[in-house]
Amino acid sequence: MAARKKRPKPGDLLKVAVDGGSAHLHYLGKHPEYGDAVRVVASECMPEASSDRDTLLAEGYVAFYPVVAAVSQGLVDVVGHHGTVTQVPSKLRRPGARSNDGRVLAWVIEEGGAEAVTKTLTPEQRALPIAVIWNHEMLCTRIREGWRPEREGA
Repeated sequence: MAARKKRPKPGDLLKVAVDGGSAHLHYLGKHPEYGDAVRVVASECMPEASSDRDTLLAEGYVAFYPVVAAVSQGLVDVVGHHGTVTQVPSKLRRPGARSNDGRVLAWVIEEGGAEAVTKTLTPEQRALPIAVIWNHEMLCTRIREGWRPEREGA
């Protein structure tokens, strides 16, 4: 009988293989609409010291990715736990109107059930998580490309 995979819990550190290397995810918990939230860190190494981990994790970005399913399917591995758990963001952005060529003409900023539409984003709004759920292939593609939310729609 195969060993049962560990069910991830908020604070868990996960390792995902990407093109012969790896990256790390920090499981933040569940968003009520977008599901599992992770902080993505494109580093192959995760420091042992908690303060060094905090620094590295702060450089990552938040994405929505089905962690529980990915762990159960063996797509990512739980490799540790980091006691400092960041809250699942409640303020997000998503594309609103698009041009014929796919450019985003307006963004919707979501926070606590309220929505605001804007054509131009402040630097703080550019860093907001994008309200979209990535499958495993998209997560790996974005890590491979060095994607950052700040560059989305720029």
